[in-house]
Amino acid sequence: MKTARFILKIAATVMALVAVVCAIVAFWDQIMDLFDTIIDKVEEKRADRCFEPEEFDDYDDSIL
Repeated sequence: MKTARFILKIAATVMALVAVVCAIVAFWDQIMDLFDTIIDKVEEKRADRCFEPEEFDDYDDSIL
């Protein structure tokens, strides 16, 4: 009886892993589109942060 339970647990685990792999393969394009969108948004945020005006740009230091 213990052997049968062990074999059934292994079979259930393997079937669950196969289901996850099938879902990844089936939705691969959508998953990659999601990653591309996230990467684009992160790059836009970084670019926006680089071009923010400095806090004290209105002061001219060349008067010295």
